[in-house]
Amino acid sequence: MLWSATEIAAARETISALLEELGLAAYVFAIEPREGKWELKVECDIAGAWETVTVPVDIQALLASRTDPDMRKRLLQVWDTELAACRRSERLKS
Repeated sequence: MLWSATEIAAARETISALLEELGLAAYVFAIEPREGKWELKVECDIAGAWETVTVPVDIQALLASRTDPDMRKRLLQVWDTELAACRRSERLKS
């Protein structure tokens, strides 16, 4: 399936908002469209070294999370676990 520039931009905007809500430390991210699940690649400082964490993304769920609070909550719960090492609070404990 081909995705429009508008859909990709909406996905990036949504991801950015979700990552900010998770309270990650310094990070950069990229979203890579794929057949089926997309891939979210987050580079962040984990224990003093920049590492990449890859998270599968259901693009339909991601886009739905823009208007569906339950879907947003579910995505945040999953990503919170997947990206736990990147959280600011984890860095402050070390």
